[in-house]
Amino acid sequence: MTQEEFQESVNNDIRGLIRRDEEKALAQQPSVIEVIQALAVDERVNVEKLAALMGLQERAEAREAERQFNIDFASAMSEMPTIRKDKAKDMGGKGSIPYASYEQLDRIIRPIEQKYGFCRTFSTAPLEKSGSLMTVTLVHRGGHSRSSTRYQSPDGGPGRNDAQAQGSADSYNKRYLTIGIWNIVTVGADDDGVRAGAISQDQVDDINSLISEIGMSAAGRAAFFQLADVRTVEEIPQRRYKDIMQALESKRRAQAK
Repeated sequence: MTQEEFQESVNNDIRGLIRRDEEKALAQQPSVIEVIQALAVDERVNVEKLAALMGLQERAEAREAERQFNIDFASAMSEMPTIRKDKAKDMGGKGSIPYASYEQLDRIIRPIEQKYGFCRTFSTAPLEKSGSLMTVTLVHRGGHSRSSTRYQSPDGGPGRNDAQAQGSADSYNKRYLTIGIWNIVTVGADDDGVRAGAISQDQVDDINSLISEIGMSAAGRAAFFQLADVRTVEEIPQRRYKDIMQALESKRRAQAK
């Protein structure tokens, strides 16, 4: 061992001893709660000042809980995927409206919520009129929570009684409140209910294959998505698939010349 290596080893040992002493001293210091408990039995302490100190501690804890909520919320949001619409509501002679069922949403996002310490709860409030007034509360393991409330009128479809119309309204609310509080993107934007829905997975693969073959840059992809009025390939509506494929094929042929 050289002189320099020996000196560095000694310095590391000294730093380790200092760090352990600092940690030990910090562990021996009383917490704010312990200080408050000690002051509470001291007759010399003014009650108003004690109450103010307790309020200060509660606000500090609330701010820390909110900070942890925001950190984990941002991490969870970064992992939230685009969710494909797996159901369709029959509109009679007007076609159908595709949507992501609550079961689909819950199956995909619940593991992410659990990973970062979140859980969803739902509650309803009584109304003088018919319909559903529902609140979703996103609770974090640190104690902070965030809520959102939504009203849905009864969904009285063909053959539904009042109870079934109410149940359908509750189901609507659970879906849309979950989508809203996590800013979930579902594949294919709803329009007037006439469109056939989003493209299939095979069609997604066809478009991605052409984009890769063309060697489209990041800027080119962004411009392509903007032109198609979507954010991802999966959101491309069925009615636009043929035109987009033709445009990509033309670009590929142009590059081959």
